[in-house]
Amino acid sequence: MQTAETSPSTAAALARMQQKIGQEGVSEWHRITQDMVDRYADLSGDGTGEWIHLDPQRAAREASYGGTIVQGFFQVSHLIKLSGEAMRTLVSFDMNHALNYGFDRLRFVRPMPVGARFRARVRISEVTPRPNDSFLLKEEVLLELEDGTVTLAADWLFFLGPRALTESGEPDHAAA
Repeated sequence: MQTAETSPSTAAALARMQQKIGQEGVSEWHRITQDMVDRYADLSGDGTGEWIHLDPQRAAREASYGGTIVQGFFQVSHLIKLSGEAMRTLVSFDMNHALNYGFDRLRFVRPMPVGARFRARVRISEVTPRPNDSFLLKEEVLLELEDGTVTLAADWLFFLGPRALTESGEPDHAAA
C-alpha cells in the first residue's frame, strides 16, 4: 500500500481509513427553531419574503407541511457540526487538518419542518491517497427526521492533510 509518495505512517492511516469504508456513524439529535430560521433569513437573505419559511400561521393554513419549513442551505450549514459528531464515532481526526473540498452531489429530498428533530447519518464511501501524504475522503451524508424521513442527501468531499489522522488514531490537537 505504501508508494514512493506515501510515508509508512500515512500508509497505516490509509489502511485504517479504508477499513472504515461502508461503516456508518450518526450524530446526536438536533432541532432548528423558528427563531433560528428567522435569523438565518436575516443574515443570508435566504427565505426573505417567503411565508413558507417565515410565517408559521400562514404556512399552517396554506402549506401541506403543517407549518414553516427550514431553508435548504440552512440545513447544509448544519452539516459541519453533525458530520463531525457522526465521524467521531468512526475515526479520530484533527478537524484543523480536514478541509471542506465540496460536494459531488447535494439533493434536498423532502422539506424539513421547523422544530422537527433531525440527525446526520454518515457513511465513509471512499478514501483516495493524494500527494504529500494527504487523502481525499468521500462521505455519504443523510439528514433524517425522527420518523426516518430523509430531508437531504449528499456526497461530501474532505481533503485530509498529513496531520489529520495521527498514528495513534487520536486527534493531534497540539498540531497547528
